[in-house]
Amino acid sequence: MAHRLVRRLLRWPRFRVVALLLGAGLGMAGCFQLREPEPATVASEWIQPTQVDILLNNFTTAVRTLNVANYERCFRAPGYRFVPDPTSAGSSQAIFANWSVPEETTYFTSLRRRTAPGSSNSLLLTDRRDNPYSIDSVEVSALYQLRINQRDTAFRASLLQGSLRLVLVRRRDNEWKIKEWRDQRTGTGACWTDLKRYFFTH
Repeated sequence: MAHRLVRRLLRWPRFRVVALLLGAGLGMAGCFQLREPEPATVASEWIQPTQVDILLNNFTTAVRTLNVANYERCFRAPGYRFVPDPTSAGSSQAIFANWSVPEETTYFTSLRRRTAPGSSNSLLLTDRRDNPYSIDSVEVSALYQLRINQRDTAFRASLLQGSLRLVLVRRRDNEWKIKEWRDQRTGTGACWTDLKRYFFTH
């Protein structure tokens, strides 16, 4: 069968053979369509959180650089919850009633949109204390100072201060995640709950 096809091709004028071969080549190319190269992205700066310190470093780096993807990866979903500072939540208790990972992502994305390109935050955790519940669960408490550089003039606070309590759990893949976050105001200024409430609703 193949020999007959070759004989027929040899009898055709050369231009027909060339056209046939070119057509076959184009058909083959259609099977392997090349995509446009994706634009280069900033390095993720994510380290597999196989230790508590690594997870906390991922968390602070994501907050500092406003990396939404890495920020979201710090939390355990489903099951994560945020408990706001009661005085800051005020009449907005309903907003925090079912606050989970999607709400964290929404507020953080909103904050990023209102931050000038190239700007970054700074987050300082001090007086840290680790209270292990088990080999796969630990509560981390610390005082925080969060300085933000955003352009929404309606939110005037640039320094947020308070204390946080994070319940961290280790999953089956040996990665630590934040399961619970409790915020507490420590002074008269704004705290993290104020930041979340504003940028979640604006």
